[in-house]
Amino acid sequence: MIYFHPLCPLAAFWDGSVVGTGLELTLNAILDFIESPAFAVIVTVLAVLLVLWILLRVYGAMRASRLGRIVYERHFSEVGVYEGEEVELIETVRNTGFFPLLFVDIESYFYNELELEEYEPDPSSTMQYCISRFHLWPYMQIKRHHRLTARARGHYKLQIASIYTKKQPIPLEAPAELYVYPKAIPLNLPALAIGRVQGDYISRHPLFTDPFSLAGIRDYRFGDSLSQINFKASARVPATGFSSSPFKVNARDYCASRRLMIYMDLHLPMGSRIDGNEYRRRVERGLSFCAALVRDAIYDGLCVGFAANCKRTDGEMSTRFSPDGSESHLVAILREMACMDPADGASFASILERDIREGMRDTEVLIVAFDTHGDVPERIASLEQLGNSVQTVILREEVESDG
Repeated sequence: MIYFHPLCPLAAFWDGSVVGTGLELTLNAILDFIESPAFAVIVTVLAVLLVLWILLRVYGAMRASRLGRIVYERHFSEVGVYEGEEVELIETVRNTGFFPLLFVDIESYFYNELELEEYEPDPSSTMQYCISRFHLWPYMQIKRHHRLTARARGHYKLQIASIYTKKQPIPLEAPAELYVYPKAIPLNLPALAIGRVQGDYISRHPLFTDPFSLAGIRDYRFGDSLSQINFKASARVPATGFSSSPFKVNARDYCASRRLMIYMDLHLPMGSRIDGNEYRRRVERGLSFCAALVRDAIYDGLCVGFAANCKRTDGEMSTRFSPDGSESHLVAILREMACMDPADGASFASILERDIREGMRDTEVLIVAFDTHGDVPERIASLEQLGNSVQTVILREEVESDG
C-alpha cells in the first residue's frame, strides 16, 4: 500500500476520477486527430515513402546485378601523334538491357603526359583521376569525347577502367594505346657533298646509274659487270674491227640517289660534363630532328632508313630499319622512336660496320651523335669509299653540323 501526503501533487493524479478523466481526454484527442484531414495526409505521405524505399531497395539490388553487363569501350582518335599535338579519347558506353541504369560513374586514370583539357594535374602524382557519369536508358548507347594534349614522347597504354560502387568497384577491360612521336623539328642542313654534275644541274645527292635509261653503247672496260654486256651489239662488231674490245656494254644515264640512311648515336663520350637531364634533353632534340627528316624525306619520295644504338623494351640493344619509302614504313620508324629509351646500348661502330659489310652504296648518310669517337671516323671513311655521302650533326648546346 502506497500512501501520499495530502499536500503531495501526485495525490491528485492518483485519484481515480482524475485518471479516468485524463484518459478520456487523451482518447478523444486521438480520435479527433484520426478523423481530421491531416491524419490522412500523413498516412499517405508515409505510405508513399515506404513504397519509394521498397522500390529503391529493389532498384539498387537489380542495378548492382545489371552494372556488370554494361559494354564499355574506349580508343584514341589517332594511333599516333607528334609531341605537342592534340588527340581525342572516345568513350563508348552501351546498356544492353531493358533495365535503366542511372548515375553510372566510370572512373579511370590517365598519364600526366596526356593532359586532359581544363584539368590541373597534381604534381605529386603521376596519374590523373577522371570520373565520367552516364545515365543509360534501356538499350541506349552514349559516346563521349575527351580532348587531350600529348606533352611528352612515349608509348601510353590504358588497360582497366572501373564502375564506382559503394561496395566493390566493378573492373572493366578497356584497352587503348597511343604512340606519341618526337616533336618534328626541321633541321636546316647545308648542301651535302656533290656526287656528280649533269650539265647545268647540280645534285645534292650521290648519283648512281639509272637501270631504266639507256645513253648508248660503249666498249667494255675493266670493272663492268657481265649484266651490262650487250651481246647483240657485240655480235655486230667485226672480228678485225677497230674496237679495242670485242665486247660492247650498255651505257646508262645517271640519276640522283633516292636513298637516305639516318644513324643516331646515343653514346656519351667519357669526360663529357653533361648531367642526366641535359643528356635526355639533347637526345629528345636529336630524335626530333630525325623524326622530321624521316617524315619529310619519305613524303618527298625518298627511301629512308633509320638505325640507333638505343635500348629497347624487348631487351635488344639497338634498332634498325632498312631504307624504304612506304607510309607503313614511316609509321613503324616513328613508333620505334616513341618507344626508345634515352640510353645507349650497342656499339655505334658495330652498327655502321654491319652496313659496310653488306656493301651499302649510293646512299646519303646522316649521323646524329654527341661526338665522333673511337672507331667511328674509320667507319665513316669506309662508307665514303663505297660511294656514299656522309654528313654528321653534333648534338651540342646549340646544335651545329659538321661536314
